[in-house]
Amino acid sequence: MNQVDAFYLIFGSLTLFLSLIYFILNSYFSINVESPRRTDSNRLSDVTVLIPVYAEKPSIFERVISSVYAQDVKFLVVGDGCDEPYRSITFRYGGKFIRTPSRAGKRNAVATGISHVDTKFVLLLDSDTVLPDDGIKRMLSLMDEGVGGVSVNVRNVNTGNTFYLAELIERLKEATMRAVNRSGYAVLLNGKCSLYRTELVRPFILSEEFRNPKFMGRRALIGDDKQLTNYVISKGYRALVDFETTVLTYPPETVKKLYKQLIRWSRANYYFFFREMRDGTMFKRGPLYVFNFLYTTILPFLVMGISIFDMIFLGSTIVDTDPTDYELALLHGGNFILHLLMILAKRIVFSLLLGTTTTHYPFTIPGSIFHHYQVNHPPSTFLGFHFPRLGFKYSVILMHVASYLTAIPFIYALWRLLHEEKLKTLLVGSLALAIQLVVSIYALVTIWDQDKWLTR
Repeated sequence: MNQVDAFYLIFGSLTLFLSLIYFILNSYFSINVESPRRTDSNRLSDVTVLIPVYAEKPSIFERVISSVYAQDVKFLVVGDGCDEPYRSITFRYGGKFIRTPSRAGKRNAVATGISHVDTKFVLLLDSDTVLPDDGIKRMLSLMDEGVGGVSVNVRNVNTGNTFYLAELIERLKEATMRAVNRSGYAVLLNGKCSLYRTELVRPFILSEEFRNPKFMGRRALIGDDKQLTNYVISKGYRALVDFETTVLTYPPETVKKLYKQLIRWSRANYYFFFREMRDGTMFKRGPLYVFNFLYTTILPFLVMGISIFDMIFLGSTIVDTDPTDYELALLHGGNFILHLLMILAKRIVFSLLLGTTTTHYPFTIPGSIFHHYQVNHPPSTFLGFHFPRLGFKYSVILMHVASYLTAIPFIYALWRLLHEEKLKTLLVGSLALAIQLVVSIYALVTIWDQDKWLTR
C-alpha cells in the first residue's frame, strides 16, 4: 500500500469516527427531550399575528386565516404589492389588511406590518402555514422573562409529489434541533411560524441590515429567520422551539422548486457559519451546536476535495478485472456501488476508444510529480509503518461497512419522529439527501457569484 492509500484509510477512519459521534449524540438527545416548563402569565390579547402574503393559493390562504381566527387573537395581513382575494378573506375573518405599493419581498412586507403592531408579542406566520388548536397559547406559555423567541415543530401536508423529499429533510432538521434545543438556544426560530417580543425585534426588522441584507456589497437573499434567531440570542435572550406544538405547511410543488429552496438554505448556512464564527453567536448555543455546525458545513468541502483529488490523481486509472482494482473502488471516494459503476464506465469508454485496457496503479505520466512520488516512496510503508496487503484490504471493507452502520441510530431516531408512511418517506425521501449534497457543493462553488444569491 502506498502513502496515498494509507492517507485515504486514515482520513476515512477519522471521518468515520466523527460521523459516529454526530449520529449517536443527535440520535440520543433527539429522542430524550424534556418537556419544557410553561407559564400562564401571558395573555392572548398580548399577541398580534403578522402574515405577509404574495401569490398564495386562495384556498390555502383561507385555511391559514381560519386557523388564526380560531386562536382568538388579533391578526394583520400585509399584501406584498397584491390585494384581492386576500383582502376579502382577511376582512371576512375580522383581520386587518395592508397593501404595500409594490412588491418588495417578504422582509419589507414584515417591516411594513410590524410598524402597525402595538402588542407585547408578535407572531410571524407564513401565508401557507396552518396553526393547530391552542398553538399560540402553547407558544406563549414558554415566553418567560428570559425568552426572546419561541418557534414550533413543522410538518408538511401530504400533497404527494415532493412531500416525501421535503418531509425527510424536515425530520432531519428536527432531530438535530431537538438535540441542540436542550441548551436553551435553538438552532433556528423557523420563519414559517415564530413568536417574538415585539420591542426586542422591531428595531432590527426596521433596520437596513434586515430589510436589505447584503453579501459583498450587493443585496442578497439570506435567511431572515436565522438572522432574527441570532439577533435574539445576541441580545442576551434565549430562543426555544416548542416541539409539542406542530404547524402544517405545504412543501414545494416541484423538485425544481425544492432544489431552489435548498440552494437558498445552503448559501445561508455558509454565510451564517462564518458570521457566527466571527461574532461568537455560535458558541453561545453549546458544544453540540458547534460540533453539528462544523460537521455539516465542512462536510461538503471534504466531499468536493476528495472528488477533485480522485479525478485529478486517481481518475486516470484504467482498470481491468484484477480484484485489486475493486479494492480501489472500495477505497477511493467512499461509495462502493458508485465507484464500481465508474469503473465499468471507464472500461467501456477506453475499450471503445483504444480497443484495449491496461492496468496502472495509479496511472502517471513519466517525469510527473506523481511518478516521482511513487518511485521515491515504497508502496508498502507509510510513516515507517508496514501495512500487509491482506490486512489493508479487509480494513478498507470494514471501514466502509461501518460507515453505513453509523447511521443506524439516526435512522431509528428519524423513524420515531416520522408520523405517516414511515418506510416510504425514508426510502423515497432519501433521494433528497443526494439532492442536498449536490446543492451544498453547487452553493459552495457559486458562493462568490452574487447574482445567484437572488435566486428564488
